[in-house]
Amino acid sequence: MKANESIPNYDIKVREYTNYAIKSIKNVCKNFGPRPVGSEAEKQAQEYMLADLRKFCDEAKREEYKCSDKAFMSWVPIGAALLILNVLFFTLGWHVVALALSVVTLFLVLAEFIFYKPVLDVFFPKKTSGNVYGVRKATGETKKRIILSGHTDSAFEWTYTYKGGRPVVVTIIVTAVVAILLGIGANIYGMIHFDGAFGSVVWGENGGIALKVLAVVMYITVPVLIAAFKFSNYKLPVIGANDDLTGCFISCAAAKFLNDNDIRFENTEVAVLCAGGEEAGLRGSKAFAKMNKDMLGDGVETVFVSFDTIRELEFAKIYEKDMTGMVKNDRRVAELLQNAAKNVGIDVPIGTIELGSTDAAAMSQAGVPASAFTAMDPTPARYYHTRLDDEKNLSAQAIDTGVKVALETIFLYDEKGI
Repeated sequence: MKANESIPNYDIKVREYTNYAIKSIKNVCKNFGPRPVGSEAEKQAQEYMLADLRKFCDEAKREEYKCSDKAFMSWVPIGAALLILNVLFFTLGWHVVALALSVVTLFLVLAEFIFYKPVLDVFFPKKTSGNVYGVRKATGETKKRIILSGHTDSAFEWTYTYKGGRPVVVTIIVTAVVAILLGIGANIYGMIHFDGAFGSVVWGENGGIALKVLAVVMYITVPVLIAAFKFSNYKLPVIGANDDLTGCFISCAAAKFLNDNDIRFENTEVAVLCAGGEEAGLRGSKAFAKMNKDMLGDGVETVFVSFDTIRELEFAKIYEKDMTGMVKNDRRVAELLQNAAKNVGIDVPIGTIELGSTDAAAMSQAGVPASAFTAMDPTPARYYHTRLDDEKNLSAQAIDTGVKVALETIFLYDEKGI
């Protein structure tokens, strides 16, 4: 049975749950404001969600964990500083030092942003965040489990998304990549051709024209690297109405629909995870997977579906490859979502997230079949991680569609599994 066949006047009834989601998002934005990971506002928002899930679920809990709120994106200013020092030491002919700085920068980019490894967390103070988890049990033996998820925290503003949009963001990213590769290549060249690890000063008599040209190109990158220090504005956390209160309350709305209409499945457990710390590098979903490994490995077939930033349906996408394409989500779950979307009347492509990640990646890494449903302009949209992502910038149509996709996914999974 499809979700749209589960009750009379389904489309009209679903609007109640869309309205619930929108009202809840506005309440959280108004009453708690921006929610950096580990903040009091994030905790209050999670307690608000927990109170709702206790009404809709048989069990609901909040589990705490610790992480840094600023370590994840700190690779940007730290990497920029290292690359500027690389230029200095290259100019002085200290190629081995400059090369080491470039390699360390590359390592930080790969570890933190490409593979989401918390290598910098040890240098930053920890804060206490949490994950909220609610469960609606099966009426009989539990043979399947589906977890719907959104994330509760909001980001610090990305200065150049707000002030310049894609052209400025792309310029900084491309310049950083060029600076890293140039730093590695130029210093290896200098070590080979100009007196080894500590060779000639670039602008000295023995510097050579090639080193001078490389130095000039490096100097050109410096203003952009300086600008990168302001990439994240740690004084301005954003509201995050779309990213990702939409995912949280679409998931909660699905649980509320099942509860209000007294719908339970004989062998399928339905759960909701409102995870903290996604903007801090998926720290919340990683903590959830670690803290609940016994439950996730209890032999019950489990799938995880992340709803993240449901705002622009024309850009709707289902992620088979996550974490900038480095993590493979489960194709079966992606197709489950795609078929659910078809039941709603929309065709959503399956593809790769070009830059960034969703909580589905953390669950895939933990061995749980997972995928993500998003609906956001990937350029990125000007509201993404900026002060413009507030309760005035919601799309009722997108949220309504999100609720319907969530419900169709549940019903389809109960009927067919993966």
